Amino acid sequence: MAGGAVRDRLADALLRAHAEQRLSVDFPYSKDMYPQTHQARRAEFGAQLYGALGIGLDDHAARAAYDAESLRFYGAPHVAFLFVTGDGGPRLAADVGAYMQTLLLAMTAYGVDSCLQGLLSFYADTIRAQLGITTGKLLVGISFGYADDAAPVNQITTGRATLETTTAFHGRHSGGLP
Repeated sequence: MAGGAVRDRLADALLRAHAEQRLSVDFPYSKDMYPQTHQARRAEFGAQLYGALGIGLDDHAARAAYDAESLRFYGAPHVAFLFVTGDGGPRLAADVGAYMQTLLLAMTAYGVDSCLQGLLSFYADTIRAQLGITTGKLLVGISFGYADDAAPVNQITTGRATLETTTAFHGRHSGGLP
């Protein structure tokens, strides 16, 4: 986790790496890895987000500026990074994901707002160097603090698919819990 002056130095280093296009991704990423349904959901959320910010679909400069702002953790005072250690590959990444969900739920329970930031994982070497981390693969970054409720981006709610469209039920099911 980083806060204060360490967070500020890290943000500066991330912006330099971004400007120099020094990407270092520990887990492969491709837009193609998402099924078409998920790609459509991502595009819908992106349209809502950029629309709330007044950024047009073809305004690539404004979109790039917003991406750069994300490397400053959207102004959040703290950022945490989750690393996968060991050689279990996807299995260990799933374990870290389960821990991440618990962490996010705990933050919410204590009134702390958070934002998962996959983009931060594109700069794994920069983050490791700045924080003195020598082991593990960077899975994700989480910016956190107290949200500015007046900010346009905080007026957007990500849509959710229905349970029936995301879950296959086998055996008895009455539309509710057993």
